[in-house]
Amino acid sequence: MFKQWGRAAVKAVQNNRAQILLPAVLLAPIFILVIYLLFETSKVSMYKIRNQFALDNAAYSQMSSLSTYLNAVAYTNGNMPYRVMKSYNSDFLSPKGAAGSKGQYTVFDVFYQAGAFPALGPNHGKDAGNNPNPAPASDNWDYAYYQGRRKNWNKELPTDSADEDGFYVLTSKEIADTNFFPSTTIGIPSLKQYITAYILLGQIYQSQTYSFVDTSRNARMFREAYYLNSPSCKSQSNCARDSAATMAGYLNISAKPFEIDKVRAYFSEDIGTSMTDAYAIDLTMSKDVNRPLFQFAYLEPSSRDRLKKLRNGIILQQPYQLPLNNFNINLTFKYKPKVRTQVGIQCPRSNNNCVWPNPISKYSIRMKP
Repeated sequence: MFKQWGRAAVKAVQNNRAQILLPAVLLAPIFILVIYLLFETSKVSMYKIRNQFALDNAAYSQMSSLSTYLNAVAYTNGNMPYRVMKSYNSDFLSPKGAAGSKGQYTVFDVFYQAGAFPALGPNHGKDAGNNPNPAPASDNWDYAYYQGRRKNWNKELPTDSADEDGFYVLTSKEIADTNFFPSTTIGIPSLKQYITAYILLGQIYQSQTYSFVDTSRNARMFREAYYLNSPSCKSQSNCARDSAATMAGYLNISAKPFEIDKVRAYFSEDIGTSMTDAYAIDLTMSKDVNRPLFQFAYLEPSSRDRLKKLRNGIILQQPYQLPLNNFNINLTFKYKPKVRTQVGIQCPRSNNNCVWPNPISKYSIRMKP
């Protein structure tokens, strides 16, 4: 019997099919192990990619709130008031003793030459309202006050300096002395529109500031974006602690409003063949409209310092948890995986201050791997 079994075994080994089947049986565990390795490797790669996307998305989202805020403030500082006041550039005043005739000055000139708002360059003298619009690719819109007016304002750190007896002049006395600028028909209506425009600019500044502070407090937008996209982040309050702490240190940027209270406007009336000398009407904004009058917003030194650093970008690194695997190896503890990105915000100026003076709303986000 044993001899018969031995012969059968020898025949089976000598069979060609057996020669293929036996190695296949021996290699089966290796194939299964390779499949498991491929599965676990792809899972690790997936977690890496998703956490990298979460970090990139979170960094971009948070920086977008800052760029939107700075661009909005820059726009309210220059472009918006200039566009409002430019609508008066076709309203010509009559020169003294020539009521009804077209003179050389407009209502735009009356306000601009008093230093009531900055105008687009290159001309910052007479006829500034006729400056051409800048080219879309231009990196310098050259906003400035009339021929050196408001010198103390046109600085990165402006200082307060009233024009006359603690009052800020909004309409030019020189033009009102030589041109017909009646208070009832032209003067008061245009002054009301000027004050209304700057009140609205102040409200826009306040709403933009509120929105930015709300989304940047404790890097809120960054944390929410990372939480929504990361597969390994289970708690929003504890999400992305390392990178959020780094990001939060650069988000304490704010533009401080520059406001005036006592304002003075000059008018002159036509009395037939002659004209009265210019006379003044004084207003106190905190009493007459219940708030100081917004003029512009500027960056304080600490905010400018942070923006200088953000120009070159900041590096964010975030550790993340890898999932459990079939080999019972704690890859998170062993390799301590991290994702990394570099994010910054830039405007066309080397000091990265395009808010004030000479505002231009061209902040953009830069990201590097």
